Amino acid sequence: MSIMVSIVTTAYNHEKYIAEALESFLQQKTEYEFEILVHDDASKDNTPEIIRKYAEKYPDKIRTVFQSENQHSKGIDVYSFLKPLIRGKYIAQCEGDDFWCNKYKIQTQVSYMESHPECAYCFCNSYKVNLKSEVIGTQTPVEKSRIFSSREIIAAPEVFLATAGIMYRWEDAKKFPQEFLAGEAGDIPLRNFLMLQGNAYGFEERMCCYRVMTPGSWSDRYQREMRNDIQKFLKKNEVYIQYYKKFDQYTNGIYHKEIQPHINERLCVEYCLKKDWKKLHMSPIKEVFDKYPLKYKGILFLKYYFPFLVKFYRLLRYGKKGLHKL
Repeated sequence: MSIMVSIVTTAYNHEKYIAEALESFLQQKTEYEFEILVHDDASKDNTPEIIRKYAEKYPDKIRTVFQSENQHSKGIDVYSFLKPLIRGKYIAQCEGDDFWCNKYKIQTQVSYMESHPECAYCFCNSYKVNLKSEVIGTQTPVEKSRIFSSREIIAAPEVFLATAGIMYRWEDAKKFPQEFLAGEAGDIPLRNFLMLQGNAYGFEERMCCYRVMTPGSWSDRYQREMRNDIQKFLKKNEVYIQYYKKFDQYTNGIYHKEIQPHINERLCVEYCLKKDWKKLHMSPIKEVFDKYPLKYKGILFLKYYFPFLVKFYRLLRYGKKGLHKL
């Protein structure tokens, strides 16, 4: 029987989590054949050893790629090392620190997509878990299982769904223009591109778990850079803005109404970090900024008009080390 699904997994320093991820794949109950492709980006802990043990135990299911040097730090898309290995008709993604919590995830999603060729992308609700795999919240992009139009998905917030819950056709993904890659997270550009191939379907079942703030994860780096390396963050933010403009041009403005709010939100973040109080009060950015918490806007107001007070407060609370936080 031919491979129906390729589960692609990337790992880096996930020794505490990778076994849980792999077990959740292996426990799938489905009539469809699947393979597990794992990329380790030169982890410094025991992640490679754990992956090797699983690969040795399940050689017919698991294939691996091990790096001797970290590729992500070089700006290389780590998925590029897994793409040549893909044999499945469908792709299911799940990072090494996330896992699936429904043994019928593959069966459910493939069955739907097989009977609905117009569906280019499917996803599900998820749980948010902490570092101990304890549920601490939920992510619910789907109130009730239904079809989502291309415009709905393109207009949806960037942090809309858990990547661990998605599935799409490999033939469609092969067409993805590499110039659309935006910074570290390529899932948003890919999601939007797939919406040019068909519609999407959201399952109300919670079939995956997204681990929150894993050290070194994308979300962890995002928060740290926003606090401690503003210039680096702003450069990445600009990459996303340019991506949206490219996508708008690529689609001849058909989805401009859905794309422009994303650009405005990113510009609002930029102006906040630059403490550009005037631009934050110019339309259309003002409409985005008005939705921010009052406390945050108050702090920004002080930073703009009374920077000496903020500097004095930081000095009292943190000492000289706190001055860089300005």
